[in-house]
Amino acid sequence: MANFRNGVIRDGSSIGSGNALGNIKDGIIRNGSSVGSGNALGNIKDGVVRDGTSRGSGRALFNVKDGRVRNGSSLGSGTVIGDLEDYPIKGMERELDADIVAAYHFLVKKIV
Repeated sequence: MANFRNGVIRDGSSIGSGNALGNIKDGIIRNGSSVGSGNALGNIKDGVVRDGTSRGSGRALFNVKDGRVRNGSSLGSGTVIGDLEDYPIKGMERELDADIVAAYHFLVKKIV
């Protein structure tokens, strides 16, 4: 199970433990072990998750609205591919829904 603390996602079972998988800062997901470091894997802007290296750039992968993950390129469009509860990261409950699902997709397991 993955966990989140201070912007870093880790692979341990308790918050703050385990090896760093990556980090999230200002809507950009990176593969580094400290916040803001590493190569950009993807980004989130206005609920749409993209594979680009800067915020709002790249190919739209999916969007998150009202706890539902959809495969459309604009917010609320596309068929449902999952619910927010399907992509758990311990300690990330207070973050934006799109940030949680994007971190899961890029750092834990690919969704699409």
